[in-house]
Amino acid sequence: MKKPRKVNLIVPRLGVAAFLLGLLASSAYSFDKEKTEESATRGDLAAQLELAQRYHVGEGIHQSSPQAAFWYTKAADQGSAQAMCNLGVFYLQGDGVPQDEKKAALLMRRAAKLGHIQAQYNLGIYLIRGQGVSVDYAEAVAWLQKSADQGYAPAQCDLGICHENGEGVRQNFKEAAKWVRKSAEAGWPMGQYQMAFYYYHGAGVAQDMQKAAEWNQKALEQGYPPAIGLQKAIQYELARAKKTPAGVVRYKRNP
Repeated sequence: MKKPRKVNLIVPRLGVAAFLLGLLASSAYSFDKEKTEESATRGDLAAQLELAQRYHVGEGIHQSSPQAAFWYTKAADQGSAQAMCNLGVFYLQGDGVPQDEKKAALLMRRAAKLGHIQAQYNLGIYLIRGQGVSVDYAEAVAWLQKSADQGYAPAQCDLGICHENGEGVRQNFKEAAKWVRKSAEAGWPMGQYQMAFYYYHGAGVAQDMQKAAEWNQKALEQGYPPAIGLQKAIQYELARAKKTPAGVVRYKRNP
């Protein structure tokens, strides 16, 4: 049995917030809780999803995970991939519903099959971590690839790490760097840190401490904790390089 790899799961609050901000940006839109609940109760999918997302983050309404889960369930039953994805995370974490990793994985798979990029990513992560499903790196890579191909930065980063580790694919550092770079350029802090790490070690790219410092600084500016330790290592190598005579290999290469 393969050992699951520890990775961070992306909770879908950012997607929810973006949806609500879109509504609030419309000057013609005014949230009416009573009318929205009436529409949701009659089966209006848009109203069900809006109520779920408002209860999820507490926007214009008192935050309530059980109420969010209730309306996500209603919307998911009508085929909303976004609702399936968010409800799946609720079941994974036991937030507003009893914790149930298998149910979380089933919901995420349903949403992933509908083409939801975050669900495709999350399902890939479940398969790496062995949450609600057996560890299966090959299938994980397949789902991460689908999400990455649609431009989802977290998926691009984890897909790159799979190539780095040879998980579900043949180990290939250049392919790892290619996908991680896409996520880094999109602003994903983990991808920025990972690119710094690659430049520091010369993995998949030519070793370059200056570029390592630049990418790591971007991750630091977004508050990514692992970048703190790497920053110290990079600064040490840069300082050491200044004292090294010309013509001498400056950095210790770590394969």
